[in-house]
Amino acid sequence: MIVIYWHSLLSLLRLNSSLKKITVLLFLLILSIPMHAQVWVISHAEKQAELSSKQIRSIFSLREKNWPDGQVIELVVMKDNSELHKQFCLDALKLFPYQLSRIWERQIYTGTAIAPTIVDSEQEMLDTIIKNPNAIGYVSQEVNNEDLHSIIVD
Repeated sequence: MIVIYWHSLLSLLRLNSSLKKITVLLFLLILSIPMHAQVWVISHAEKQAELSSKQIRSIFSLREKNWPDGQVIELVVMKDNSELHKQFCLDALKLFPYQLSRIWERQIYTGTAIAPTIVDSEQEMLDTIIKNPNAIGYVSQEVNNEDLHSIIVD
C-alpha cells in the first residue's frame, strides 16, 4: 500500500508546480513522523488509583520504594531490548533504557533497592502483577480485569 503511494508521490514530484511539490513533501513529512502507541501502567486495584507522571517516574527510578500503605513496591518490567520497554522509558520516564538500567544498577549495587522482576511478555507481566498485590508494570493496552487498575501514561 505504501509502495503505491510512494510511486504516486514520485510522479507528482515530477510536475513543475512548486505548490504540488510542497504539498507532496509535507505529506511525506507527516508519514515519516513516528506514531507511538499508548503505554498503560498497571497495578492492583486496591493500590493508589491515580499516579502522576512524576510519581511513575519516581517509582520506576527506584526513588519511591513503598506504596502509601508501607508495602514495598515490586517493579515488573520487560527486557531492555523490548520495543514496549523502550517506548515506556522514552514516553513515560523521559529516559533512555540504558539510563534507567544505570539507575537500577547503582541502587541495587549499593543495597538501597531490590532488582526489578524481568519478564518476557505482556501476558507474563500481567500474571506476575496479579499474583503480587505490591507489583507495578506496564502494558501496551488497557487491561480489563477487576483485579488490576490501568493508568494511561501521558
